[in-house]
Amino acid sequence: MRRYKFLLKEEVYEALNRVRDALLAAKDGEDVEQIMKGVLTFDERMKIGRRILIAEYLLQGLPFHEITRLLKVGKTTIVLVSKNLDEYAKCFELIQSRGKKVQAEYQNKAYRSLGGSKLVFKKREYTGFTRKNVKR
Repeated sequence: MRRYKFLLKEEVYEALNRVRDALLAAKDGEDVEQIMKGVLTFDERMKIGRRILIAEYLLQGLPFHEITRLLKVGKTTIVLVSKNLDEYAKCFELIQSRGKKVQAEYQNKAYRSLGGSKLVFKKREYTGFTRKNVKR
């Protein structure tokens, strides 16, 4: 955080509170998408997403060298995520539980089966429901 050492403590808290307020402002995935695109650059969104992927791989027990090979990230980044995983385990538990909820609701609502009861292989029709449509 040496980049921000010139800021007063109140200024740091104000900036972090704005981030928290922005995240809490979203009522669904569509709002999250708008906030992310409006506030974060593509590079920042990718960095966050890849750190979450690294954490998921670490939780699955993959070794550092395998994560480096799969995601083309440096060992330093993996070590940083590993430390954060140890210190803020609840963060990644929240992300995982929310991800499971979104995936389950998406699988239930994204497609519907078409065909009568005698039809063995029913056709599936996309309903237009996306992961962004899942409510909080």
